[in-house]
Amino acid sequence: MLKIIKKYIFEILFVLLFIVSRLPDLGHDTFNTDVWKWKARSYDFGTGVFTWDLEKTIQKYHPGVTLMWLGTAAIKVYNFYAESNPAENSIEMIFQLHFVQKLFVVIAIGVTLGLSFFVLRKLFGTRKALLVAALLSLEPFYIALTREFHLEGLMSTFMLASFLWLYYYTLEPGNKKRLVVSAVFAGLAFLTKTSALFMFPYAGLVLLIEARKNIVSALPKIGLWLLVFLGVFMAGWPAMWAFPGQALAALYRGVSEIGIEREHIQFYFGKLVEDPGFFYYFVVLGLRSSYLLILGLIGTAVFWKKIFSEGHRKFLCYTLLFVVFYFAQLIIPTKKLDRYILPNIMMLSLITSLFWIWLLEKIKGRSFLKFIPLIVVAAIPVLYLHPDYMSYYNQMFGGLKRGINVLEPKWLIGEREVLSYFKNKMIVDGTVPVYGDTSLEKIMNGTDYQKTLTVAFQEKYYTQIHPFFREIGGFAVIEDLSPFAVKTRYFVYPVWDDISVEEKRFGLRYVDSIFVRGVEVYKVYERTSL
Repeated sequence: MLKIIKKYIFEILFVLLFIVSRLPDLGHDTFNTDVWKWKARSYDFGTGVFTWDLEKTIQKYHPGVTLMWLGTAAIKVYNFYAESNPAENSIEMIFQLHFVQKLFVVIAIGVTLGLSFFVLRKLFGTRKALLVAALLSLEPFYIALTREFHLEGLMSTFMLASFLWLYYYTLEPGNKKRLVVSAVFAGLAFLTKTSALFMFPYAGLVLLIEARKNIVSALPKIGLWLLVFLGVFMAGWPAMWAFPGQALAALYRGVSEIGIEREHIQFYFGKLVEDPGFFYYFVVLGLRSSYLLILGLIGTAVFWKKIFSEGHRKFLCYTLLFVVFYFAQLIIPTKKLDRYILPNIMMLSLITSLFWIWLLEKIKGRSFLKFIPLIVVAAIPVLYLHPDYMSYYNQMFGGLKRGINVLEPKWLIGEREVLSYFKNKMIVDGTVPVYGDTSLEKIMNGTDYQKTLTVAFQEKYYTQIHPFFREIGGFAVIEDLSPFAVKTRYFVYPVWDDISVEEKRFGLRYVDSIFVRGVEVYKVYERTSL
Protein backbone atom coordinates (compact mmCIF):
# COMPACT_ATOMS: atom_id res chain seq x y z
CA MET A 1 0.00 0.00 0.00
CA LEU A 2 2.80 2.41 0.91
CA LYS A 3 4.49 1.70 -2.43
CA ILE A 4 1.29 2.52 -4.30
CA ILE A 5 0.82 5.74 -2.32
CA LYS A 6 4.42 6.76 -2.96
CA LYS A 7 4.10 5.98 -6.67
CA TYR A 8 0.92 7.99 -7.12
CA ILE A 9 1.50 10.60 -4.43
CA PHE A 10 1.03 13.54 -6.80
CA GLU A 11 -2.26 12.19 -8.12
CA ILE A 12 -3.53 11.52 -4.58
CA LEU A 13 -2.53 14.99 -3.38
CA PHE A 14 -4.16 16.60 -6.42
CA VAL A 15 -7.44 14.76 -5.80
CA LEU A 16 -7.44 15.74 -2.13
CA LEU A 17 -6.66 19.38 -2.94
CA PHE A 18 -9.40 19.47 -5.55
CA ILE A 19 -11.98 18.10 -3.11
CA VAL A 20 -10.87 20.46 -0.33
CA SER A 21 -11.01 23.44 -2.72
CA ARG A 22 -14.69 22.69 -3.42
CA LEU A 23 -15.70 22.25 0.23
CA PRO A 24 -16.17 25.88 1.40
CA ASP A 25 -19.94 26.59 1.52
CA LEU A 26 -20.67 23.46 -0.51
CA GLY A 27 -24.34 22.61 -0.03
CA HIS A 28 -25.08 26.10 1.21
CA ASP A 29 -24.21 28.01 -1.94
CA THR A 30 -26.78 27.33 -4.68
CA PHE A 31 -29.70 25.17 -5.73
CA ASN A 32 -29.81 24.95 -9.52
CA THR A 33 -33.09 25.06 -11.40
CA ASP A 34 -33.21 21.27 -11.95
CA VAL A 35 -31.87 20.13 -8.60
CA TRP A 36 -35.23 19.12 -7.07
CA LYS A 37 -35.99 16.99 -10.12
CA TRP A 38 -32.65 15.21 -9.87
CA LYS A 39 -33.10 14.67 -6.14
CA ALA A 40 -36.53 13.12 -6.75
CA ARG A 41 -35.13 11.05 -9.61
CA SER A 42 -32.35 9.79 -7.35
CA TYR A 43 -34.93 8.62 -4.79
CA ASP A 44 -36.96 6.88 -7.50
CA PHE A 45 -33.83 5.42 -9.11
CA GLY A 46 -32.67 4.03 -5.76
CA THR A 47 -36.11 2.60 -5.08
CA GLY A 48 -36.04 0.93 -8.48
CA VAL A 49 -32.63 -0.61 -7.83
CA PHE A 50 -33.25 -1.83 -4.28
CA THR A 51 -36.77 -3.17 -4.97
CA TRP A 52 -35.69 -4.60 -8.33
CA ASP A 53 -38.29 -2.47 -10.12
CA LEU A 54 -35.77 -1.63 -12.82
CA GLU A 55 -38.20 0.31 -14.99
CA LYS A 56 -37.94 3.08 -12.36
CA THR A 57 -34.29 3.58 -13.29
CA ILE A 58 -35.51 5.21 -16.52
CA GLN A 59 -35.98 8.66 -15.05
CA LYS A 60 -34.87 11.00 -17.81
CA TYR A 61 -33.80 10.88 -21.44
CA HIS A 62 -30.36 12.34 -20.58
CA PRO A 63 -30.12 9.62 -18.94
CA GLY A 64 -28.36 11.02 -15.83
CA VAL A 65 -27.50 7.56 -14.52
CA THR A 66 -24.13 8.40 -12.96
CA LEU A 67 -25.65 11.40 -11.18
CA MET A 68 -28.49 9.25 -9.84
CA TRP A 69 -26.08 6.53 -8.67
CA LEU A 70 -24.13 9.20 -6.78
CA GLY A 71 -27.34 10.78 -5.49
CA THR A 72 -28.64 7.43 -4.30
CA ALA A 73 -25.36 6.56 -2.55
CA ALA A 74 -25.39 9.99 -0.89
CA ILE A 75 -28.95 9.42 0.34
CA LYS A 76 -27.93 6.11 1.93
CA VAL A 77 -24.93 7.70 3.63
CA TYR A 78 -26.96 10.67 4.81
CA ASN A 79 -29.77 8.48 6.18
CA PHE A 80 -27.20 6.56 8.21
CA TYR A 81 -25.81 9.85 9.53
CA ALA A 82 -29.27 11.33 10.21
CA GLU A 83 -30.32 8.35 12.34
CA SER A 84 -27.57 9.10 14.84
CA ASN A 85 -27.55 12.89 14.35
CA PRO A 86 -31.14 13.93 13.64
CA ALA A 87 -31.66 17.43 12.25
CA GLU A 88 -33.77 19.87 14.24
CA ASN A 89 -36.04 20.75 11.31
CA SER A 90 -36.66 19.88 7.67
CA ILE A 91 -34.76 22.92 6.35
CA GLU A 92 -31.61 21.82 8.14
CA MET A 93 -32.04 18.34 6.64
CA ILE A 94 -32.41 19.82 3.14
CA PHE A 95 -29.08 21.63 3.42
CA GLN A 96 -27.34 18.64 5.00
CA LEU A 97 -28.45 16.23 2.28
CA HIS A 98 -27.64 18.83 -0.37
CA PHE A 99 -24.07 18.98 0.96
CA VAL A 100 -23.65 15.19 0.96
CA GLN A 101 -25.02 14.79 -2.57
CA LYS A 102 -22.81 17.58 -3.89
CA LEU A 103 -19.83 16.10 -2.07
CA PHE A 104 -20.30 12.76 -3.80
CA VAL A 105 -20.32 14.55 -7.17
CA VAL A 106 -17.19 16.51 -6.24
CA ILE A 107 -15.39 13.31 -5.17
CA ALA A 108 -16.30 11.57 -8.44
CA ILE A 109 -15.05 14.53 -10.45
CA GLY A 110 -11.91 14.83 -8.32
CA VAL A 111 -10.98 11.15 -8.77
CA THR A 112 -11.59 11.41 -12.53
CA LEU A 113 -9.39 14.50 -12.72
CA GLY A 114 -6.75 12.65 -10.73
CA LEU A 115 -6.67 9.91 -13.38
CA SER A 116 -6.51 12.62 -16.04
CA PHE A 117 -3.65 14.26 -14.16
CA PHE A 118 -1.80 10.91 -14.30
CA VAL A 119 -1.85 11.10 -18.11
CA LEU A 120 -0.87 14.78 -18.16
CA ARG A 121 2.10 13.96 -15.92
CA LYS A 122 3.23 11.25 -18.33
CA LEU A 123 2.84 13.64 -21.27
CA PHE A 124 4.35 16.86 -19.94
CA GLY A 125 6.07 16.11 -16.65
CA THR A 126 4.87 16.72 -13.11
CA ARG A 127 5.39 20.49 -12.96
CA LYS A 128 3.58 21.26 -16.19
CA ALA A 129 0.83 18.76 -15.39
CA LEU A 130 0.19 20.41 -12.02
CA LEU A 131 -0.07 23.83 -13.64
CA VAL A 132 -2.33 22.61 -16.45
CA ALA A 133 -4.64 20.82 -14.01
CA ALA A 134 -4.63 23.78 -11.62
CA LEU A 135 -5.57 26.32 -14.30
CA LEU A 136 -8.33 24.04 -15.54
CA SER A 137 -9.66 23.58 -12.00
CA LEU A 138 -9.66 27.37 -11.50
CA GLU A 139 -11.75 28.19 -14.58
CA PRO A 140 -14.74 30.03 -13.00
CA PHE A 141 -17.35 28.31 -15.19
CA TYR A 142 -15.84 24.91 -14.43
CA ILE A 143 -15.89 25.64 -10.71
CA ALA A 144 -19.52 26.73 -10.95
CA LEU A 145 -20.67 23.56 -12.71
CA THR A 146 -18.59 21.16 -10.61
CA ARG A 147 -20.19 22.45 -7.40
CA GLU A 148 -23.69 21.53 -8.61
CA PHE A 149 -25.80 18.42 -8.26
CA HIS A 150 -26.17 18.36 -12.00
CA LEU A 151 -24.89 16.67 -15.16
CA GLU A 152 -22.53 19.06 -16.94
CA GLY A 153 -19.57 18.94 -14.56
CA LEU A 154 -19.62 15.14 -14.41
CA MET A 155 -20.08 14.54 -18.12
CA SER A 156 -17.44 17.06 -19.17
CA THR A 157 -14.83 15.66 -16.79
CA PHE A 158 -15.50 12.10 -17.94
CA MET A 159 -15.11 13.26 -21.56
CA LEU A 160 -11.82 14.97 -20.77
CA ALA A 161 -10.49 11.80 -19.14
CA SER A 162 -11.64 9.70 -22.11
CA PHE A 163 -9.85 12.04 -24.52
CA LEU A 164 -6.60 12.04 -22.56
CA TRP A 165 -6.47 8.26 -22.20
CA LEU A 166 -7.27 7.87 -25.90
CA TYR A 167 -4.41 10.19 -26.80
CA TYR A 168 -2.16 8.38 -24.33
CA TYR A 169 -3.01 5.16 -26.16
CA THR A 170 -1.97 6.60 -29.53
CA LEU A 171 1.55 7.05 -28.14
CA GLU A 172 1.80 3.33 -27.41
CA PRO A 173 -0.74 1.41 -29.54
CA GLY A 174 0.34 -1.89 -28.04
CA ASN A 175 -0.99 -0.89 -24.62
CA LYS A 176 -4.67 -1.70 -24.96
CA LYS A 177 -5.36 -0.96 -21.29
CA ARG A 178 -5.21 2.73 -22.14
CA LEU A 179 -7.79 2.26 -24.87
CA VAL A 180 -10.03 0.38 -22.44
CA VAL A 181 -9.76 3.16 -19.83
CA SER A 182 -10.72 5.74 -22.48
CA ALA A 183 -13.78 3.69 -23.40
CA VAL A 184 -14.77 3.28 -19.73
CA PHE A 185 -14.77 7.04 -19.19
CA ALA A 186 -16.66 7.58 -22.43
CA GLY A 187 -19.26 5.06 -21.26
CA LEU A 188 -19.60 6.91 -17.94
CA ALA A 189 -19.97 10.18 -19.81
CA PHE A 190 -22.74 8.71 -21.99
CA LEU A 191 -24.44 7.31 -18.91
CA THR A 192 -24.45 10.88 -17.63
CA LYS A 193 -25.74 12.65 -20.73
CA THR A 194 -26.47 11.70 -24.33
CA SER A 195 -24.27 14.55 -25.63
CA ALA A 196 -21.28 12.38 -24.74
CA LEU A 197 -22.16 9.96 -27.55
CA PHE A 198 -19.86 12.34 -29.42
CA MET A 199 -16.94 10.37 -27.98
CA PHE A 200 -17.70 7.33 -30.15
CA PRO A 201 -17.31 8.95 -33.59
CA TYR A 202 -14.45 11.07 -32.25
CA ALA A 203 -12.55 8.03 -30.95
CA GLY A 204 -13.25 6.19 -34.18
CA LEU A 205 -11.87 9.12 -36.21
CA VAL A 206 -8.72 9.33 -34.08
CA LEU A 207 -8.07 5.61 -34.41
CA LEU A 208 -8.60 5.78 -38.18
CA ILE A 209 -6.18 8.70 -38.43
CA GLU A 210 -3.64 6.73 -36.43
CA ALA A 211 -4.03 3.77 -38.81
CA ARG A 212 -3.37 6.09 -41.76
CA LYS A 213 -3.35 4.04 -44.94
CA ASN A 214 -4.01 0.71 -43.24
CA ILE A 215 -7.63 1.41 -42.21
CA VAL A 216 -8.40 -2.28 -41.73
CA SER A 217 -5.92 -2.43 -38.85
CA ALA A 218 -7.97 0.20 -36.98
CA LEU A 219 -11.18 -1.82 -37.03
CA PRO A 220 -10.27 -4.23 -34.16
CA LYS A 221 -9.24 -1.25 -32.02
CA ILE A 222 -12.47 0.59 -32.77
CA GLY A 223 -14.34 -2.63 -32.06
CA LEU A 224 -12.65 -3.04 -28.67
CA TRP A 225 -13.31 0.60 -27.72
CA LEU A 226 -16.97 0.28 -28.77
CA LEU A 227 -17.41 -3.03 -26.96
CA VAL A 228 -16.12 -1.59 -23.67
CA PHE A 229 -18.10 1.63 -24.19
CA LEU A 230 -21.35 -0.29 -24.67
CA GLY A 231 -20.46 -2.69 -21.87
CA VAL A 232 -20.09 0.16 -19.37
CA PHE A 233 -23.30 1.75 -20.62
CA MET A 234 -25.29 -1.47 -20.24
CA ALA A 235 -23.72 -2.51 -16.94
CA GLY A 236 -24.17 0.90 -15.38
CA TRP A 237 -27.84 1.40 -16.24
CA PRO A 238 -30.11 -1.21 -14.60
CA ALA A 239 -32.91 -0.41 -17.07
CA MET A 240 -30.76 -1.90 -19.84
CA TRP A 241 -30.85 -5.25 -18.05
CA ALA A 242 -34.62 -5.62 -18.25
CA PHE A 243 -36.12 -2.84 -20.38
CA PRO A 244 -33.52 -1.99 -23.04
CA GLY A 245 -36.17 -1.01 -25.59
CA GLN A 246 -37.79 1.54 -23.31
CA ALA A 247 -34.46 2.94 -22.19
CA LEU A 248 -33.17 3.39 -25.74
CA ALA A 249 -36.49 4.89 -26.85
CA ALA A 250 -36.19 7.48 -24.06
CA LEU A 251 -32.69 8.37 -25.21
CA TYR A 252 -33.80 8.68 -28.83
CA ARG A 253 -36.67 10.94 -27.82
CA GLY A 254 -34.28 13.15 -25.90
CA VAL A 255 -31.96 13.56 -28.85
CA SER A 256 -34.54 13.92 -31.64
CA GLU A 257 -37.42 15.78 -30.00
CA ILE A 258 -35.94 17.66 -27.05
CA GLY A 259 -32.44 18.37 -28.34
CA ILE A 260 -32.93 18.98 -32.06
CA GLU A 261 -36.56 19.78 -32.78
CA ARG A 262 -37.68 21.67 -29.68
CA GLU A 263 -36.57 25.27 -29.04
CA HIS A 264 -35.56 26.67 -25.71
CA ILE A 265 -36.73 30.26 -25.34
CA GLN A 266 -34.22 32.54 -23.63
CA PHE A 267 -33.01 36.13 -23.48
CA TYR A 268 -30.14 36.76 -25.89
CA PHE A 269 -28.84 40.30 -26.41
CA GLY A 270 -31.92 41.56 -24.57
CA LYS A 271 -34.47 39.78 -26.75
CA LEU A 272 -36.42 36.56 -26.32
CA VAL A 273 -35.31 34.07 -28.97
CA GLU A 274 -36.06 30.42 -29.69
CA ASP A 275 -32.74 29.66 -31.35
CA PRO A 276 -29.89 32.11 -30.65
CA GLY A 277 -28.18 31.00 -33.85
CA PHE A 278 -24.79 29.98 -35.20
CA PHE A 279 -22.59 32.38 -33.22
CA TYR A 280 -24.20 31.75 -29.83
CA TYR A 281 -21.47 29.48 -28.46
CA PHE A 282 -18.73 31.83 -29.61
CA VAL A 283 -20.42 34.55 -27.55
CA VAL A 284 -20.66 32.10 -24.65
CA LEU A 285 -16.98 31.24 -24.99
CA GLY A 286 -16.06 34.91 -24.74
CA LEU A 287 -18.27 35.69 -21.75
CA ARG A 288 -17.93 32.49 -19.73
CA SER A 289 -14.20 31.81 -20.17
CA SER A 290 -11.48 33.35 -18.02
CA TYR A 291 -9.32 36.13 -19.42
CA LEU A 292 -6.35 33.75 -19.13
CA LEU A 293 -8.10 31.37 -21.51
CA ILE A 294 -9.05 34.07 -24.03
CA LEU A 295 -5.62 35.71 -24.02
CA GLY A 296 -4.05 32.27 -24.08
CA LEU A 297 -5.97 31.38 -27.23
CA ILE A 298 -4.60 34.48 -28.94
CA GLY A 299 -1.09 33.64 -27.77
CA THR A 300 -1.41 30.04 -28.91
CA ALA A 301 -2.62 31.12 -32.36
CA VAL A 302 0.48 33.29 -32.76
CA PHE A 303 3.17 31.08 -31.20
CA TRP A 304 1.83 27.56 -31.61
CA LYS A 305 4.89 26.35 -33.51
CA LYS A 306 7.15 27.40 -30.63
CA ILE A 307 4.84 26.18 -27.86
CA PHE A 308 4.23 22.72 -29.25
CA SER A 309 7.34 20.81 -30.22
CA GLU A 310 7.17 18.13 -32.88
CA GLY A 311 6.38 15.56 -30.22
CA HIS A 312 3.38 17.49 -28.90
CA ARG A 313 1.84 18.87 -32.08
CA LYS A 314 -0.27 15.77 -32.39
CA PHE A 315 -1.75 16.62 -28.98
CA LEU A 316 -2.62 20.09 -30.27
CA CYS A 317 -4.20 18.67 -33.44
CA TYR A 318 -6.35 16.11 -31.64
CA THR A 319 -7.44 18.68 -29.06
CA LEU A 320 -8.48 21.14 -31.77
CA LEU A 321 -10.19 18.32 -33.66
CA PHE A 322 -12.29 17.65 -30.56
CA VAL A 323 -13.13 21.34 -30.14
CA VAL A 324 -14.14 21.89 -33.77
CA PHE A 325 -16.38 18.83 -34.00
CA TYR A 326 -17.92 19.41 -30.59
CA PHE A 327 -18.72 22.98 -31.58
CA ALA A 328 -20.46 21.54 -34.65
CA GLN A 329 -22.51 19.23 -32.44
CA LEU A 330 -23.50 22.14 -30.21
CA ILE A 331 -24.51 24.43 -33.05
CA ILE A 332 -26.84 22.00 -34.86
CA PRO A 333 -29.63 21.66 -32.22
CA THR A 334 -32.05 24.54 -31.69
CA LYS A 335 -31.85 24.04 -27.92
CA LYS A 336 -28.79 25.97 -26.80
CA LEU A 337 -27.66 26.74 -23.25
CA ASP A 338 -24.40 28.29 -22.09
CA ARG A 339 -23.42 25.39 -19.83
CA TYR A 340 -23.33 22.97 -22.79
CA ILE A 341 -20.01 24.51 -23.86
CA LEU A 342 -18.11 23.23 -20.80
CA PRO A 343 -16.32 20.30 -22.53
CA ASN A 344 -14.81 22.72 -25.04
CA ILE A 345 -13.76 25.19 -22.35
CA MET A 346 -11.93 22.34 -20.64
CA MET A 347 -10.22 21.23 -23.85
CA LEU A 348 -9.17 24.77 -24.73
CA SER A 349 -7.85 25.21 -21.20
CA LEU A 350 -5.39 22.37 -21.84
CA ILE A 351 -3.95 24.27 -24.80
CA THR A 352 -3.91 27.75 -23.30
CA SER A 353 -2.32 26.53 -20.06
CA LEU A 354 0.61 25.22 -22.08
CA PHE A 355 0.95 28.65 -23.71
CA TRP A 356 1.24 30.40 -20.34
CA ILE A 357 3.74 27.83 -19.12
CA TRP A 358 5.83 28.30 -22.27
CA LEU A 359 5.70 32.09 -21.86
CA LEU A 360 6.76 32.05 -18.20
CA GLU A 361 9.57 29.61 -18.91
CA LYS A 362 11.18 32.42 -20.93
CA ILE A 363 11.65 34.35 -17.69
CA LYS A 364 14.92 33.74 -15.90
CA GLY A 365 14.69 32.59 -12.31
CA ARG A 366 13.68 29.64 -10.21
CA SER A 367 11.26 27.55 -12.17
CA PHE A 368 8.81 27.05 -9.32
CA LEU A 369 8.63 30.64 -8.09
CA LYS A 370 7.97 32.22 -11.46
CA PHE A 371 4.76 30.23 -11.87
CA ILE A 372 3.24 31.42 -8.59
CA PRO A 373 1.94 34.71 -10.12
CA LEU A 374 0.11 32.68 -12.79
CA ILE A 375 -1.77 30.69 -10.15
CA VAL A 376 -2.47 33.86 -8.16
CA VAL A 377 -3.88 35.61 -11.23
CA ALA A 378 -6.10 32.60 -11.91
CA ALA A 379 -7.21 32.33 -8.28
CA ILE A 380 -8.11 35.99 -7.64
CA PRO A 381 -11.41 35.92 -9.61
CA VAL A 382 -12.30 32.64 -7.92
CA LEU A 383 -11.84 34.08 -4.45
CA TYR A 384 -13.66 37.25 -5.46
CA LEU A 385 -16.68 35.37 -6.83
CA HIS A 386 -17.07 32.80 -4.06
CA PRO A 387 -19.56 31.19 -3.82
CA ASP A 388 -21.54 32.88 -6.62
CA TYR A 389 -19.57 31.44 -9.54
CA MET A 390 -22.52 31.40 -11.94
CA SER A 391 -22.45 35.21 -11.85
CA TYR A 392 -19.09 35.18 -13.67
CA TYR A 393 -18.90 37.06 -16.95
CA ASN A 394 -15.54 37.88 -18.52
CA GLN A 395 -14.52 41.49 -17.77
CA MET A 396 -12.85 41.70 -21.18
CA PHE A 397 -16.33 41.71 -22.73
CA GLY A 398 -18.18 43.89 -20.24
CA GLY A 399 -18.35 41.64 -17.19
CA LEU A 400 -21.51 41.17 -15.16
CA LYS A 401 -23.05 44.52 -16.16
CA ARG A 402 -23.11 43.69 -19.86
CA GLY A 403 -23.17 39.92 -19.57
CA ILE A 404 -26.60 39.58 -17.94
CA ASN A 405 -28.11 41.52 -20.85
CA VAL A 406 -26.38 39.35 -23.45
CA LEU A 407 -26.66 35.88 -21.90
CA GLU A 408 -29.56 35.50 -19.52
CA PRO A 409 -28.48 33.79 -16.26
CA LYS A 410 -30.51 30.58 -16.43
CA TRP A 411 -29.60 29.78 -12.84
CA LEU A 412 -30.17 32.28 -10.06
CA ILE A 413 -27.27 34.54 -9.19
CA GLY A 414 -26.81 36.88 -6.24
CA GLU A 415 -28.57 34.69 -3.67
CA ARG A 416 -26.57 36.18 -0.81
CA GLU A 417 -27.32 39.73 -1.87
CA VAL A 418 -31.03 38.93 -2.13
CA LEU A 419 -31.08 37.33 1.32
CA SER A 420 -29.05 40.12 2.87
CA TYR A 421 -31.47 42.69 1.46
CA PHE A 422 -34.53 40.93 2.87
CA LYS A 423 -32.92 40.22 6.23
CA ASN A 424 -32.59 43.99 6.47
CA LYS A 425 -36.19 44.40 5.38
CA MET A 426 -37.34 42.11 8.18
CA ILE A 427 -35.68 44.38 10.73
CA VAL A 428 -37.01 47.59 9.14
CA ASP A 429 -40.55 46.23 8.71
CA GLY A 430 -40.64 44.54 12.09
CA THR A 431 -41.39 41.21 10.43
CA VAL A 432 -41.65 38.21 12.74
CA PRO A 433 -39.55 35.23 11.53
CA VAL A 434 -41.37 31.91 11.24
CA TYR A 435 -39.26 28.79 11.66
CA GLY A 436 -39.93 25.06 11.68
CA ASP A 437 -42.34 23.15 9.47
CA THR A 438 -45.03 25.83 9.35
CA SER A 439 -46.56 25.79 5.88
CA LEU A 440 -47.10 28.78 3.61
CA GLU A 441 -50.79 27.84 3.36
CA LYS A 442 -51.19 28.15 7.13
CA ILE A 443 -49.50 31.55 7.12
CA MET A 444 -51.50 32.93 4.19
CA ASN A 445 -54.82 31.68 5.59
CA GLY A 446 -54.15 33.23 8.98
CA THR A 447 -55.05 36.73 10.09
CA ASP A 448 -51.47 37.86 10.74
CA TYR A 449 -49.95 36.97 7.37
CA GLN A 450 -48.79 40.58 6.91
CA LYS A 451 -46.38 40.12 9.83
CA THR A 452 -44.49 37.40 7.93
CA LEU A 453 -41.91 38.07 5.21
CA THR A 454 -43.27 36.88 1.85
CA VAL A 455 -41.39 37.53 -1.39
CA ALA A 456 -42.57 36.47 -4.85
CA PHE A 457 -40.24 35.25 -7.61
CA GLN A 458 -40.75 33.87 -11.07
CA GLU A 459 -41.12 30.10 -10.80
CA LYS A 460 -37.71 29.24 -12.28
CA TYR A 461 -36.04 31.35 -9.58
CA TYR A 462 -38.39 30.36 -6.76
CA THR A 463 -37.17 26.75 -6.98
CA GLN A 464 -33.62 27.95 -6.33
CA ILE A 465 -34.22 30.47 -3.54
CA HIS A 466 -37.01 29.15 -1.32
CA PRO A 467 -34.85 27.04 1.09
CA PHE A 468 -32.78 30.12 1.92
CA PHE A 469 -35.91 32.12 2.78
CA ARG A 470 -37.15 29.38 5.08
CA GLU A 471 -33.77 29.45 6.78
CA ILE A 472 -34.20 33.15 7.71
CA GLY A 473 -37.82 32.69 8.75
CA GLY A 474 -39.46 34.01 5.61
CA PHE A 475 -41.26 32.51 2.63
CA ALA A 476 -40.54 32.66 -1.08
CA VAL A 477 -43.65 32.52 -3.27
CA ILE A 478 -44.27 31.75 -6.94
CA GLU A 479 -45.54 35.01 -8.44
CA ASP A 480 -47.89 33.17 -10.85
CA LEU A 481 -49.87 31.54 -8.03
CA SER A 482 -52.66 34.06 -7.46
CA PRO A 483 -54.01 32.67 -4.13
CA PHE A 484 -50.62 33.38 -2.57
CA ALA A 485 -49.50 36.27 -4.77
CA VAL A 486 -52.49 38.47 -3.85
CA LYS A 487 -51.31 38.38 -0.22
CA THR A 488 -47.57 38.55 -0.91
CA ARG A 489 -45.90 41.81 0.05
CA TYR A 490 -42.74 41.96 -2.08
CA PHE A 491 -42.03 40.97 -5.67
CA VAL A 492 -38.56 40.54 -7.18
CA TYR A 493 -37.83 40.65 -10.93
CA PRO A 494 -34.46 40.40 -12.71
CA VAL A 495 -33.54 43.51 -14.70
CA TRP A 496 -33.30 41.52 -17.94
CA ASP A 497 -36.85 40.19 -17.50
CA ASP A 498 -38.74 42.81 -15.52
CA ILE A 499 -42.38 41.95 -16.23
CA SER A 500 -43.80 44.00 -13.37
CA VAL A 501 -45.67 46.22 -15.85
CA GLU A 502 -47.67 43.17 -16.95
CA GLU A 503 -49.09 42.66 -13.46
CA LYS A 504 -52.90 43.21 -13.67
CA ARG A 505 -54.10 41.49 -10.49
CA PHE A 506 -52.98 44.31 -8.21
CA GLY A 507 -50.69 47.32 -8.19
CA LEU A 508 -46.94 47.18 -7.69
CA ARG A 509 -44.75 50.01 -6.48
CA TYR A 510 -41.00 50.07 -7.11
CA VAL A 511 -39.13 50.35 -3.81
CA ASP A 512 -35.50 49.43 -4.40
CA SER A 513 -32.90 47.50 -6.39
CA ILE A 514 -30.56 44.70 -5.38
CA PHE A 515 -26.98 44.98 -6.59
CA VAL A 516 -24.38 42.27 -7.13
CA ARG A 517 -20.79 43.59 -7.15
CA GLY A 518 -22.12 47.07 -7.87
CA VAL A 519 -24.36 45.97 -10.77
CA GLU A 520 -28.15 46.29 -10.61
CA VAL A 521 -29.46 42.74 -11.00
CA TYR A 522 -32.93 42.70 -9.38
CA LYS A 523 -35.72 45.21 -8.87
CA VAL A 524 -37.90 45.00 -5.76
CA TYR A 525 -41.57 45.96 -5.86
CA GLU A 526 -44.17 46.19 -3.11
CA ARG A 527 -47.83 45.30 -3.52
CA THR A 528 -49.79 48.54 -3.08
CA SER A 529 -53.02 47.00 -1.72
CA LEU A 530 -51.77 45.58 1.58
